Amino acid sequence: MTAVLSRRAEAIATVALAAIAFIVVTGETLPIGLIAEVADGIGATESRVGLTVSWYALIAAASAVPLTRWTSRFDRRQVLLGSAAVFGAGHLVAAFAQDVAVLGAGRGLAALGHGVYFAVAAPAAMRLARPEARGRAGARVMVGGSIALVVGTPLATLLGQVSSWRVAMLAVGVVAVALGVLVARLLPPLSGAEVRGSGGSVLSTVRVPGVLPILGVVLFAVTGHFTLYTYIAPYVGERFGVTGAGLTILLLVYGAAAVVGSTLAGRVADLRPVAGVRVAAATFTIALAGLWAAGSLSIEIAGLPLIVLWGGAFSVLNVCVALAVLRRAPGPRAETANAITGIVFQVGIVTGSALGAAASSAGLLATVPLLTAAGGVLVLTIAMLRGSAFAHAPVTPIEPLDTAAAPRDAEKVGLGLPRV
Repeated sequence: MTAVLSRRAEAIATVALAAIAFIVVTGETLPIGLIAEVADGIGATESRVGLTVSWYALIAAASAVPLTRWTSRFDRRQVLLGSAAVFGAGHLVAAFAQDVAVLGAGRGLAALGHGVYFAVAAPAAMRLARPEARGRAGARVMVGGSIALVVGTPLATLLGQVSSWRVAMLAVGVVAVALGVLVARLLPPLSGAEVRGSGGSVLSTVRVPGVLPILGVVLFAVTGHFTLYTYIAPYVGERFGVTGAGLTILLLVYGAAAVVGSTLAGRVADLRPVAGVRVAAATFTIALAGLWAAGSLSIEIAGLPLIVLWGGAFSVLNVCVALAVLRRAPGPRAETANAITGIVFQVGIVTGSALGAAASSAGLLATVPLLTAAGGVLVLTIAMLRGSAFAHAPVTPIEPLDTAAAPRDAEKVGLGLPRV
């Protein structure tokens, strides 16, 4: 039976889960802020180092569902610890890389733990929470990953600049393993029986009304975002002359805006979920179009605030969409839905970073914000035409499990998501 934690224990456990989400996404995006340093350290071009972000995302996407389904036989604590350990080991390998092949091998190993962690963590947090707090528990984990996209990168960049990129890689790996051990000690037993029922199949999850439009928003938003974000360091250096400490400060301010956006996103998703997605998508699009214009004219005083606005808008959009997924696919589908969303997210990163690499290699870095803005237009179009996908869904009753796969005493906890 799954024990529901006390309010204090639940908060501690979910914060620890969110901390791992933060460090995992930080590791995924670590090369972005240190792309020049990593390239110099292994004797590769910046575009090849940038493509290791795509490689990581490809491995994470390809392995998420099969590994999540395979590990359903294990206690979720073991899965969370194992995924953190694999992620950490990959960063230890990458930290000692002397060429791009070893760097890619380490990044690929780390990616194997990424997809599984994000598929399991939020549903596990929700199972442990009181019924009225399940939404907040799941949101904490997702916010940890969302904030890392814009705070983890500048922190890793700062550490890499004051020491070296290898130290930054080592730090990410060690912290991930330490947090994994902590989570395994904090959480009570969590049987994987709940996710072994027929209700959690990939096909049935994708067919849930509203899921496909949400996945479309994830794909276009992430593709657009990472087209520019992967190459934000060379872009602001070329267009606005911002490098070194100035870049670090810019990324930290960008991250602060994202923290604010992520913090507000849960409330926005509760009060006005459809309007929240639409306004965030419109703000995202306008900010990037304005950034292109400011970059073309080298107007730093206008461009840098638009970068910060972009960060806040993307974070609101990211959290609102993640919560919408869990509202549409609760119960036994929760882990599968998270895994599918993770796949689409990683495909977006692969596509976006590849587009950014192509533009950079072709000498068209100045046009990249327009590609990102185009992604925003597609997101806004879906949000306007299929806004009901993001609206509040009624709490879904507990679905029966496959009795041949699930033990009789497995606790059948419904994961219908109450308002955050």
